[in-house]
Amino acid sequence: MKLQHAAIAAVFSALLSPSCRKDEDLRPPVAEILLPVPGTTITIPDTILVRVRVSDDHQLTGLAIELLDAEGAVVASAGTISLDGSSGTYDRSLVLTDERLPTGTYTIAARATDGTNDGRGFRQVNILEAPLRLIAVIVAPPFTLQQATIHQLDPGGTSTAFTTVQDLNGIAVNSRTGHLFTAGARYAPFQAWSVVPGSTVWSIPPTSTDQDDQFTAVTVDPVDGRVYFASRDGRIRGFTGQGSAQFNALCLVDHRCQAIVKMGDEVVTWQAAIVGGAARVVTYTPAGTILDQLPLQEEHVAWFQRSTDQLLHFANVDGSGLIEELNIQLGGSPDLRSFPGEPIRHVVRLDAITYIVALQDRLMRFDHASQVATELRSGFPTDALAYDEANGALYAAQGSELLTVDPSTGATVGSMGTSSPIGHILPFFNR
Repeated sequence: MKLQHAAIAAVFSALLSPSCRKDEDLRPPVAEILLPVPGTTITIPDTILVRVRVSDDHQLTGLAIELLDAEGAVVASAGTISLDGSSGTYDRSLVLTDERLPTGTYTIAARATDGTNDGRGFRQVNILEAPLRLIAVIVAPPFTLQQATIHQLDPGGTSTAFTTVQDLNGIAVNSRTGHLFTAGARYAPFQAWSVVPGSTVWSIPPTSTDQDDQFTAVTVDPVDGRVYFASRDGRIRGFTGQGSAQFNALCLVDHRCQAIVKMGDEVVTWQAAIVGGAARVVTYTPAGTILDQLPLQEEHVAWFQRSTDQLLHFANVDGSGLIEELNIQLGGSPDLRSFPGEPIRHVVRLDAITYIVALQDRLMRFDHASQVATELRSGFPTDALAYDEANGALYAAQGSELLTVDPSTGATVGSMGTSSPIGHILPFFNR
């Protein structure tokens, strides 16, 4: 009997198998985006009507609509629609309010599913970034081994305490990712603070806590948006705003990194010998391998990328300010302008050719194209400078007061006060 039952089961299974193969779902749904039309241009903020036609030879279960950037990452979503038929046309609103999205070509992706297979439709659109807008001005005291409170000023001038750190030896802001970065002098870690809700908060502990300068050379590159910093153990590192490691290199032996800037694909550093202080400009490949070295005698103040192989460098030599071109590959540093007996204290860039230079007690406007420096305002000592490109305003700190200065005339047009001396000014924008 057992053998007879087994034979019957085998025959029944053979009879059923063609039916199983016939019902097997191998064909994905079809998803076709009807709206918006190809090449549509959208300015943020806006809401897009997305219309999708879907069909399948089986019952559909869902339709998801998303906006993808050039890397394929999801930057906005219209959510998922539950479906219960095999075809139909559906409308969905895709709301775009993220002012940090840059101008570029994006892709609307519609994904229909029947529970077994997915079918996708795509439509490219052009997005224009939101107008640049100042959200706040973040001000911090000079670098200190003591506790430091960082304040945030809204556009109306109201000051609130943003955070307090144990000590401070570096600070930078990244409007693109919504972060403020602070670096400790002895005890405090390197920290990424969320200025925009939802930004990732992360930190890196100091190498040790028995020496000063645990972290140095904190900067955010305006092109790739990464934060770069160096630490006392000789490491030079770069991270995304969300905390993903992107760059790792080592200083020269017995040197400490004091400044970092990107120049094309290369990472350029200003390093000083721990004993004697002799300086070198050292460049690295994206993989962290040393490329070039350029010995210099200057005291570094600020530098800005001019091209893929040149930097505009502001420095001091024996108490006098100096503006020079740095060409690391050719090993040259021709002087462009000097200020005998007047050291440079601070520098900000207004545009590709215009810079504001703060000397001991006056402001100068330097035009790189003509290499001419013109006095903007005399009898005006400053503790920090920054430029608000959204409003075309120059910020200058004097003690605990933040002054708004017209960069064309040098006249003071406004002021805001804080409860502590200002050593650093960081405008924070919507993108």
